[in-house]
Amino acid sequence: MVSRSTVREAMKLLEQEGLVETRRGMGRFASALSGLRPERPMTKFESITKMMAELGYESSTRVVRVLERESTPSEQHAFDVEPGSRVIETRRLREHQGRPCIYSVNVLDPRTLGTETDDIDWSDSVVRILEREGHEIVASSAHITVVSEPHEQDAVAQIGPDAGPWLAVNEQCVTRVGRCVLISRDYHLGSMFSFSVVRRREEDFGGPGPT
Repeated sequence: MVSRSTVREAMKLLEQEGLVETRRGMGRFASALSGLRPERPMTKFESITKMMAELGYESSTRVVRVLERESTPSEQHAFDVEPGSRVIETRRLREHQGRPCIYSVNVLDPRTLGTETDDIDWSDSVVRILEREGHEIVASSAHITVVSEPHEQDAVAQIGPDAGPWLAVNEQCVTRVGRCVLISRDYHLGSMFSFSVVRRREEDFGGPGPT
């Protein structure tokens, strides 16, 4: 059982999200927004391995390259490390029945790995690799754009020309304590992948109205 105050606070949060509406003298009711369910919400964090399985794709992973290099200024800021610190970069190609469908560039802080780089099976899900090391990713900040081909030159050699367009998803992934443990650039073949979103008018849910 939960207290009435807890229920009231929960209902307030649902109202703020527009999922519940209050009708004077009648009570609270589920809103129109609560009935909308995007098929693949872009706000849902999931590993590529899990995403492909849920979409019914038979995923195979080809490790293109694994290297240790000096971190860039943006990586130093994200991982909170000093200039000159090293990072691990992996490049992998995901295929479905031999067809290239996702090209991934993952950058990790070596401090998150208790295993030597050469001893890690990089064909496995990077999210799972980090989980086994005690770093569970719970959220990410993502930026999605459309490109005609991946920006990495070696990617084009792997996937071939004129395969796109591609959805380029740039993410910084964090744990529950807010630590960034993964920076990724994933290129999703546009003909095979899409994301959905629920849109709403801000003025209907307490936001600013038209001016």
